[in-house]
Amino acid sequence: MSRRFTRALALCGALLGIAAPRPAAAWDPAVTHLGMVDAALRRSAVHLRWMAGSELTRGLFTPLTVDPERLTPGERRFLNRALLNASDATGSRPLGGPGTCPGEEAPTVSRRYCVDGERWQMGASSWIELGVLAELSPSAREVHHFVDPKDPTALTWSDPELPRWLLRLRLSRHNGAPLAGNINRTNFDGHGRTALAWLADDGDVLAPPRLYAHLERAYLEADPAARQHHLAMALVCLGALLHVAQDLSVPAHARADVSAFFAPLSGTAGDRGLPLQEVAKGRYGRRDLPLGTDAQAIGEARGKPLAGSLAGHLIGEEGDAEAGIARFTAARFFSESTVPAAAFIDAELDAEAAAAALLKDAQLDPVEKAGARLSPWPAERGYLLSAAGRPLAAFDTDDAGRVRPYIDSAVYNDQMRALLPRAVDTTRSLLDFVFPGWPAIDVDRGGERITFEVDKGILQPELLVVHQSAAGVRATKRKVSLRPGERNRIDKLPETAEGERVILVLRGKYASGDPLLWELTLPTVDDPKTIAAVPAPYEAPEASGPESAEGVEDDEDDDPLLPLEGLDFGDEHDEAAAEGDADESDADESDADESDAPADPAAAK
Repeated sequence: MSRRFTRALALCGALLGIAAPRPAAAWDPAVTHLGMVDAALRRSAVHLRWMAGSELTRGLFTPLTVDPERLTPGERRFLNRALLNASDATGSRPLGGPGTCPGEEAPTVSRRYCVDGERWQMGASSWIELGVLAELSPSAREVHHFVDPKDPTALTWSDPELPRWLLRLRLSRHNGAPLAGNINRTNFDGHGRTALAWLADDGDVLAPPRLYAHLERAYLEADPAARQHHLAMALVCLGALLHVAQDLSVPAHARADVSAFFAPLSGTAGDRGLPLQEVAKGRYGRRDLPLGTDAQAIGEARGKPLAGSLAGHLIGEEGDAEAGIARFTAARFFSESTVPAAAFIDAELDAEAAAAALLKDAQLDPVEKAGARLSPWPAERGYLLSAAGRPLAAFDTDDAGRVRPYIDSAVYNDQMRALLPRAVDTTRSLLDFVFPGWPAIDVDRGGERITFEVDKGILQPELLVVHQSAAGVRATKRKVSLRPGERNRIDKLPETAEGERVILVLRGKYASGDPLLWELTLPTVDDPKTIAAVPAPYEAPEASGPESAEGVEDDEDDDPLLPLEGLDFGDEHDEAAAEGDADESDADESDADESDAPADPAAAK
């Protein structure tokens, strides 16, 4: 290799480093993703079920330890990388760990946060959050966070928008893909396995097959330390699953639009990323996501999955396709590179006919297309509105006179207000699906028997009767095949002394084939007792008088969110906002904030 060639290669490398785009990602993992998980955990039945099923000894804040010695090499690698990338602000950095504690001769105060055996320890919910971060360690894992918008059931997807060599280059430089894969053309090149394929990937240490393997061992391992370890690892895998599902609420993921992740964010060379991520992070942070607060709706949904399978949560089910977050998102929202192509539109057409011409070949739900209109029209700029008044896209006119759709601040705001609550509901549903409740169980400890009905939809149900010693050591005493759709009676429960317990573990499958597991500690009372299902049916509180609105701030803000050269928010929109601030009352301002795109933008001129 010549010296001149070597210098040229080094110069190219230096220039590439200067113009380095940030790692491609959808919602910000440490901010928006974790905010959605926080909200979903509060709305789910997981904490209630854990507490009721463990005699109040396990909840979302119960400390769990992971033993490095029990990790496989792949698990250790992923966990180390995730811990390296996690900041203290995320709340997902555990105490302890290999090499973190000083020796026995060290002062006592320096050992106050040590964990026995150099294990990692933190609360159960924090292990879920660490799994959310681990799912993008490295960020090249995002390749399986897409679906094929034309066939959501497909196991592969593709996006030919960007040249293959450019995709390989960007992934090798900034998304953790190996440089060798760029040279030998084995890195991602616009084609990959879908999220649906990942659900069944037994070779991925964070995929659902590993989740359920850890969960079963968390219930059945003899050693209590081993059970803690496997429960924590199951929660890490659960966090990865939640991350994948939440990403499918991003139009670029649901529409397989890789190009959107490399959109220019400013005039600085190499400053590229997904604008929606930056908007959501900057506007809402982690704590202020635009979520509904209807207590009755939240209470009635708690504990009830939206779909009967993991796949159904992502792509929907027969008869209810939009139960899947990916299908709902792809059918109703454009991403940056999938807006309709620029087109010449006859100015003599009315607003609806002009919109129909623009949407002729667009992949969009017919409900969104029907009654859509350009507003104002004819005009050089405005919005493509649905019949309901939602801004599907903004438009302007290029130098050739074509109508050119694009995504602006008002459209992003509409997308976030619709998609973030939907993603939280899907997250809550997945939590309740992975940790299902048990049926009402009649317990007669005096007669040493239990009776309960097994849901007819459960396949191959089997009850394991487990004895737990006072030291926490478990041993399976019986395995009983159950009859779905009937009441089952199990006699001759193990006898227990003081401090000992009988644990019930149900193992079966949902009708979809996904594993189903639940664990329940039987009470020690001698009198017959019925263990109720959790959660109990929701009961609305008694109606009270209207609360005063005094002091309640309206946080809606129609000011442009991205002062980027690549995104034009529209002069009419800004002028209308300025006039409103100057001339309208506070009440009128609150009303105006309900929509970023006015029903008739012509009125804003």
